[in-house]
Amino acid sequence: MQANKVRSVVFIVVAGMALAGVLVFYGLWRSPVVEAKTSASCSLETLQGKYAGVWTGLLDLSGPPKNPQLISKFTPYDGMEVSHWDGAGNFSASDVFAVGGTPAQPAHDKGTYTVNSDCTGTLTLTNGLTFDFVILHSANEIRFAETDGSPTVVIEDRM
Repeated sequence: MQANKVRSVVFIVVAGMALAGVLVFYGLWRSPVVEAKTSASCSLETLQGKYAGVWTGLLDLSGPPKNPQLISKFTPYDGMEVSHWDGAGNFSASDVFAVGGTPAQPAHDKGTYTVNSDCTGTLTLTNGLTFDFVILHSANEIRFAETDGSPTVVIEDRM
């Protein structure tokens, strides 16, 4: 009876180790990081058409950040955007956003963009805001990070 228990424990341990090895191999083989590069390089023409985005997060409107920051200094924001990219470096968007629970306010943005061959780029709006972005999934998705030093916003747009 004792030998059967030992065999059962050994079997469970060996099976568990085998399963762990398979999971580790799969994890190393299939990275959870989204690849930014496509098989073809990107250019201005890569971004053409309409994209829609939803963004949500927390803003620190109190000035330059100091670490550590208290959560009480942050204000929630939510927004939606429909943007148009013309394939020649011109950008326009219609937004609706709310900050700190205020009723949603419409806004319109215009600007210019550049695209690098590695599918990264920059967006400069006429109001002075600037963003870096990466083009993903055969130009069906764009992810932005604000780079002008004002409260940081991260946005994701999808075609």
